Amino acid sequence: MRFYDVDNDLLKAMNDASNAARVKIEFELGGRYEAVFERDIVSAYFVGMREAAGGVSARGEIVLDNSIGIYEYEDAGPGSLVEVSFSAGDGLPWFRRFSFLIDDKGIQAERGPGRKRLVRIGLRDFSARLRGADGARDWTAPAVFTYSVACDRERPGRSLVHLIAGRAGLVIDEIDCATIGIEYPFVRLRENVWRELSGLASACRCHLECGPDGRLEFASSPYQAEGLTSNEVSHVFEGGDIFHFGKTDRADLFRNTVRLKVNMPVSLSRREIWRYDNPPVIYGPEMRPRFPFGYPPGREIERGRYAAGYSVIDGETGAARPVIFADDIDRRKEAERRLEYDGGAFSYTHYDVESSIDKAFLTLASGGGGYLYNASIHGRPIVLDLNRSCFMRDAQSVAKIGARALNVTGAYFTDHDIGGRPHYVDWVARELAERARHRREFTVRTHQGLFNARVGATVAISLKGEKVTGTVDAFSFRFGREAAYVSTFRIAENICDKNI
Repeated sequence: MRFYDVDNDLLKAMNDASNAARVKIEFELGGRYEAVFERDIVSAYFVGMREAAGGVSARGEIVLDNSIGIYEYEDAGPGSLVEVSFSAGDGLPWFRRFSFLIDDKGIQAERGPGRKRLVRIGLRDFSARLRGADGARDWTAPAVFTYSVACDRERPGRSLVHLIAGRAGLVIDEIDCATIGIEYPFVRLRENVWRELSGLASACRCHLECGPDGRLEFASSPYQAEGLTSNEVSHVFEGGDIFHFGKTDRADLFRNTVRLKVNMPVSLSRREIWRYDNPPVIYGPEMRPRFPFGYPPGREIERGRYAAGYSVIDGETGAARPVIFADDIDRRKEAERRLEYDGGAFSYTHYDVESSIDKAFLTLASGGGGYLYNASIHGRPIVLDLNRSCFMRDAQSVAKIGARALNVTGAYFTDHDIGGRPHYVDWVARELAERARHRREFTVRTHQGLFNARVGATVAISLKGEKVTGTVDAFSFRFGREAAYVSTFRIAENICDKNI
């Protein structure tokens, strides 16, 4: 991944630390944009970081000189749009770097000594909107998706990224994504939209971010059909450009053992998913069960809306396995053709297989009484494969220093085939290859206006006695009206991974 593209003349000026950094802040007010006077920007601080859950987010804070009282906007408040652009010197184009929302504190007015008046505004990127959208509690539609893929921009109706993001109101044009064909038979949302997307991004080893234009980006996965974009070095930090350099070992990230354990939904072929077996039951000479009907007070299934929970029989253990979802279910006439009985004409007076994903609601009439031998329903079930696991380790490292284990679980691991092995096995192999290296982390501070930098981009450091490449894990841009501009980068060292 590379830095964002900018105008060539602007790029040259940005790389020259002697050029003054400029910041433009615009508020959306009733459908129009109003820019802050540049001289009134007392300070501006912006941060981008990779979250532990898997996504990349940005936030910021600006302080404005409000001596003449023009920045306590009546049309702006929590959730209002703020766009931030950068330039370097006069006569050069602006580069829009952030699209923010004002945080829940709104525009905070502050007063100092004398006539000093300030406003302080906290900013959050569009991921804040997704964090506030609890996809599992949208009662207008079930928070369940079946037979979908991770991401498919050509067919968003079966793309998990589009389906999950859609619960926060995002439409197709607001999502920029790759095509990742990992198949998921069943997904039930339990967290807010951002956390669900972060979990999916982690399982797909994908970059998730709300970009400068506010669009949701989901790309740069080793599993995507398009192939990865260029991973060339975007910028080289050299000694003359750096005024602070720090180096630390990240032994806390080292792991030589990875253990994954999940409850994995598995789709089965069409089969019997329910059979009536409620007592009392009578067994004949051949031990065939028969269920007497027509005797008071009557059976529950006769009295109305009997809940017939779906299950399948495990072919190895003979145990019943609960079904979490079923489709392609017998229609009423098909189910009635499966009825076997003696006596009155048995039939369903109520047959509902649409109201629930894991049970049917039934009422069975016996036509005056008789013996029921079989009442069953067939469909295509999805069951949970409990405690599916994968264990890998670097044997040489374990023998030398002992096990340093990473325990992993999640809702987005599947047995979809990746190069001849299940996705969850491939993921563990890649994670172990990445973790089983002692890595270093570098902190670089510079006065260069590297406004187009982004988390996930590859950079290089070239100092006397230190030449490395790494990946930007976090950055900050600090602007002050009476202070020098500072860019700070936290860079994780890149090391060639083992074969995976």
